[in-house]
Amino acid sequence: MPRIIAGYNGRVAEAEIRAVIERMNRAWLEGTIDELPAALDECFHPAIVIRGGDLQAHGSGKEACIQSYLDFLDGAVIHRCVIEPPEIDLAGDTAMAIYGWEMTYETDGQQYTESGSDILALARSEGRWLITWRAMLPAMVED
Repeated sequence: MPRIIAGYNGRVAEAEIRAVIERMNRAWLEGTIDELPAALDECFHPAIVIRGGDLQAHGSGKEACIQSYLDFLDGAVIHRCVIEPPEIDLAGDTAMAIYGWEMTYETDGQQYTESGSDILALARSEGRWLITWRAMLPAMVED
């Protein structure tokens, strides 16, 4: 259930936000490499920034961020990926979404299982929601 700031949001289309997030994740998990740039182009704001678990920028700008997906998929085989439904916080034409994930993938002949959370910032621009910022935070592992 989205949290809506009383007196500020009016009618916000949570379904549109969920659809953008789902479209982004389906594009890289189920689509083809050839279709990926166009699919992500429809989801990303021109000034999107992607940050990793260390909060260092992994991509800045739509083209660089799309390329980061292409680079990952070029060297990885995804065996399993489970993405939880996002929790969404709304305030006018901005939204934050957070969801957990767990993925098993193979790269360079080695298999990895990782889990964590993604935090997304979205903005409504010209009537549609676009992802403006993404942080991929790995789960804390106890020693």
